[in-house]
Amino acid sequence: MKGLSCNSGLLHTYSVEESIDILADQGYQAIDISLELAPPFIPPPKPHMNSEADAARRRAVRDYARRAGIAIGALNAHTNVIHGEPEVRRQNTEFIRGGLQLASDMEVPYVISGCGVKLFYGWESTYWEWCLEAMRDLAADAERLGVMILIEAASPYGSLVHNLARLQRLLATPGLEGLGVLFDPAHYHVRGDPVLDAYLALGDRVKHMHAKDARGNSENFGFPPLGEGEIDFDGLIAAMVRGGFSGYISVEYEAMAWGFPDDPLKVLADGKAFVEEILRKV
Repeated sequence: MKGLSCNSGLLHTYSVEESIDILADQGYQAIDISLELAPPFIPPPKPHMNSEADAARRRAVRDYARRAGIAIGALNAHTNVIHGEPEVRRQNTEFIRGGLQLASDMEVPYVISGCGVKLFYGWESTYWEWCLEAMRDLAADAERLGVMILIEAASPYGSLVHNLARLQRLLATPGLEGLGVLFDPAHYHVRGDPVLDAYLALGDRVKHMHAKDARGNSENFGFPPLGEGEIDFDGLIAAMVRGGFSGYISVEYEAMAWGFPDDPLKVLADGKAFVEEILRKV
């Protein structure tokens, strides 16, 4: 593996430059920069960048990270490309497209996204049509720009691609062979997929990983701090290392939505210690 990264949403009260410095001070190797406008939290964390950044700003952030010794592992650009309103659906697709151009300009290899949530009445087949239409369109842009879209299966109610079987259906679609996977074990656990089996089934399509714990099921779940949930990270990370995983393990903290403390520096220190203790045993 390349090292440790962090979803910058955890550091939303800091600027992107301050976040980079904090991660360097904490001994991390990378940052995943959040572009997301509406993650499922109240209040929603502010994104660190967006596709309206001009060329000078893009270069400035890229170069700042390089000087700090921090790689930009990915851009997080979740949205809803299956929204029932056509104009919103188009805008959301363009949001990801803007993220792809931003990633290309900043020399970031991956943009993380998903298909979205079924918000309105409608046939399942219609939602799949919208998803595949958007992904084929975006995949062509990604290939042209030299960036890979990583799909994250999402467990919340209504998510179209929410488990291993649905993700495999998407990945097997003609024209989408260039998609990769962001593997977040919490979502598979919540949806009843054995985490290790899911990881092994996805094989080398997995390019990046979120370290996030989970407990419960799709109707009643939580994402507690690492080590306080039900996921066997020892077995998962050992299998990843032994199998030659070559990406980053990215600490993602969403536990504050369930009343756990929102203390970014402690989360970073604890997350690093948690992962490194497992790595020492491999």
